[in-house]
Amino acid sequence: MSKDTTPYGFKLQKLKELRRKKLERDLLEIHLKGCDHLVVIDEFNKASIVAKDGTWIIEHIRTAIIKYNIEIEKTFNMEVRDFSDKEIMEYEKIYE
Repeated sequence: MSKDTTPYGFKLQKLKELRRKKLERDLLEIHLKGCDHLVVIDEFNKASIVAKDGTWIIEHIRTAIIKYNIEIEKTFNMEVRDFSDKEIMEYEKIYE
């Protein structure tokens, strides 16, 4: 029996997915709203910024992307006990 087929594994996988979606929404809608740079999010949910030649990347944009990538890295090693009560309640509302 693999880890993903157990109820604990399913819950952990969905909690991580919900957290990644929330982090991505916060990055794009709050921190980078109104910026003219292209933000690329790869298959590992890591963000990178693409700027045209000769344009400057503002420091708060770089900082927001670095913080986002750090939080995504933390998500890979999280267990169910590491998630907040609010995130667990959101999971229960959707999947139970």
